[in-house]
Amino acid sequence: MTDKRIKAVGSVVGVNLGRIYREMNLQETLDKIAEQKNIEAKDGESQIIQWIPKSPQEAKDAGITDIDILETVDYYTSPRGQHKNSPNKVNILSFASVIGFDAFRFAEKLLTQPLQIIIGEKPGGFGSYRDGYEIFNRAASTKKNLMVVKNTSHYDL
Repeated sequence: MTDKRIKAVGSVVGVNLGRIYREMNLQETLDKIAEQKNIEAKDGESQIIQWIPKSPQEAKDAGITDIDILETVDYYTSPRGQHKNSPNKVNILSFASVIGFDAFRFAEKLLTQPLQIIIGEKPGGFGSYRDGYEIFNRAASTKKNLMVVKNTSHYDL
């Protein structure tokens, strides 16, 4: 939004990651982060946790039914999306920065470039469908287009 060398912006199923994490067990997550910061302040170990279930079956066994999460697990745990440098682990303290991040902040003033947003019509937990409409409506751009692709989800695109 602030680099005006970029003359146009395209987004395919973009999400506001900070919003996602602010809507998921926020107080519980902030309490865990605070607890971990206290542990590390006393020379304790970092807490590295598993980010997503290790397999589609593990996700189903955990009672997960959301299309976005099931497709995430399928994508990142299969050869299609798996990568040796992505070990499915995250430092719990990283969530503090994510929670405070808002990808759409100041879009009403700063997002003036021509804008193309593409989303799938199947809404899921990540909210790319919802976020597509939100950034479209908030963007200051006078040249913008929102394309909704029928019968597709976040990971289809």
